[in-house]
Amino acid sequence: MTTKRTRRGRAPLGAVLVCTLLLLGLAGSLPAQTPGNLPGGTSISVDITAPSDGAVKVFPPGNVLLEGTAEVGEGVPVANTGFVYVVDGSGSSEAPAGGDCGPDQNPGDPQSVEDEIIDCEIAAVITLNDEVTGLGTVGEVAATLFAGAAVTADATPAGGDDPIVAPGADANGNSVRDITEVLQSIRVAELVGHEGGFWQFSVKPIPDLGGTDFADAAANACGLAGSLTSATKQVIFLSDGLANAGADVTSVLPCGGVVFQTFAVGSGSSCAGDPTGRGSLQEIANLTGGSCFQIANPTDLPDEIVPAIIQSQLVSLELSVDGGAFVDISASSSVPLPAPGPVSVTYSHLVPGLAPGIHELCVRANGSDGGGAGSVTECIEVTVATIDLAPAAAVNELETPGQTHTVTATVAAGPDGGVPGVTVEFEILSGPNAGATGLVVTDAAGEAEFTYAAAQGPAGLGTDVIEACFGDEQGDTVCDTATKLWQDTTPPEAACAPTTNPSGGNVPPAGDNPASGQNPDGFYVLTATDAVDPDPEIFIHDSESAFVAGPFPSGTTIKLVQAPGAKPSVSPGTGAIDWKVKLNGDLLLFAEDDSGNVAGPIACLVPPPPK
Repeated sequence: MTTKRTRRGRAPLGAVLVCTLLLLGLAGSLPAQTPGNLPGGTSISVDITAPSDGAVKVFPPGNVLLEGTAEVGEGVPVANTGFVYVVDGSGSSEAPAGGDCGPDQNPGDPQSVEDEIIDCEIAAVITLNDEVTGLGTVGEVAATLFAGAAVTADATPAGGDDPIVAPGADANGNSVRDITEVLQSIRVAELVGHEGGFWQFSVKPIPDLGGTDFADAAANACGLAGSLTSATKQVIFLSDGLANAGADVTSVLPCGGVVFQTFAVGSGSSCAGDPTGRGSLQEIANLTGGSCFQIANPTDLPDEIVPAIIQSQLVSLELSVDGGAFVDISASSSVPLPAPGPVSVTYSHLVPGLAPGIHELCVRANGSDGGGAGSVTECIEVTVATIDLAPAAAVNELETPGQTHTVTATVAAGPDGGVPGVTVEFEILSGPNAGATGLVVTDAAGEAEFTYAAAQGPAGLGTDVIEACFGDEQGDTVCDTATKLWQDTTPPEAACAPTTNPSGGNVPPAGDNPASGQNPDGFYVLTATDAVDPDPEIFIHDSESAFVAGPFPSGTTIKLVQAPGAKPSVSPGTGAIDWKVKLNGDLLLFAEDDSGNVAGPIACLVPPPPK
């Protein structure tokens, strides 16, 4: 029988937001690719580094150790998101913020002092804009200011009214971003004698209507968003109050898939508050697929708006085998998942006991950013293969020199057939030909032949144990064994041939006549040859007694005398004759090799003496 064996050789910001803010905006996933980008433009990638695509794995065990990397926010971003910044400039925003929001953010407003709620709003939007400029995921921005009505900013220093600009644009070259200049030009509307609005690059006032009109602000933002060319469009909507003027928000929302992320800033606002039935900040978010964030302390807003809007994360890793359902393998990650980005992880997951055949293994990395959820997938093919060595057992006569034996190893992937291009290592582990080795690459049928020459002589007898193995790139090896018995069951070839009479110098004429069966002079040479044993032994038997003499080497010469009734004997001969043999009857020659094979009897005849 054959036998098989296997050997083997990263302090959260805004804790209240962490869990709720990570999956913002439009849902959905990207087409599988490596690398790719999340809907908000953040890079995401997954890679299978081992085994290599097309690798051959051994069976048993059929285990595949999948290793690789996954990243979010480490690669090249895509600027496929557009932001509309909506800032509440109603009179209440000039209330004290209750803390430090940095220097006065709108020093051009005659009524402005430091650390008002409006300062926190402006600082928050500038902080967010600076961040997305660095990330490169936002390609265009615009700004709206509202109170009892809404107005759109002119965002560029060029002539005309250009509301849309790149977040990092600095067209006048004064080292201040254009959108920052616009935001810092905000003036807050007061109830009597003072207009609010933007005072850069064009003066865009808000009429002194009083109140807080969410619907007009939303409609203005929707119009701006409709002019954006970005694939993902989000409105960043900040208010320190509640809707108390204008229409119901449901009259303008939703609008064309634009997502509103709303922020209720300070004690005068709340996500759910809707005292006049015109709609709440939470309702605005719900209508558009966004989220509402309660920021109780306005001074927290600049710190919390960034993770709320653009926080990315690597959510999970999943595996699919042969097109089956994806299953979670996040536990194999070097960093616990979900993990906030930017983050790079490695993973190592054992896929156990795959049957022989060609298998598709796909790893999917799932992530999210401010634009929503997405994923990338990488797939490889792995061939799981067995090895079979044939013939499993064979027996041969050692016989004549130059004999060889051939075994064939077949590397096969079950129903997918033979596997070409695999290097098979052959070795004779034990037996008369132990130590012989060979390396052979499988052909198109998955077969590799190994031929070796048999050792000669008695040392060549015995059973060779032949092993054929192949290993994979991850350190597993599988082997199969076969046996070859080299035996000797063939007896020697023996002969009793007349030879020269030393005294006469000639072979007697009778020796030339095979029909006579006799050599009257009794001079013979005894020979024995064998294909394996170089020195078979010769034995002399007396046909008329139990006398046996020997062993004698091949080529022994004798003088045979037949003496009925005499005592059989063998004594040294003289000259060219090795032995003088006296027998009662005929000489029966036997030859035996080292394996115990016996040839004979072969008769050597002489006439008996005269009576």
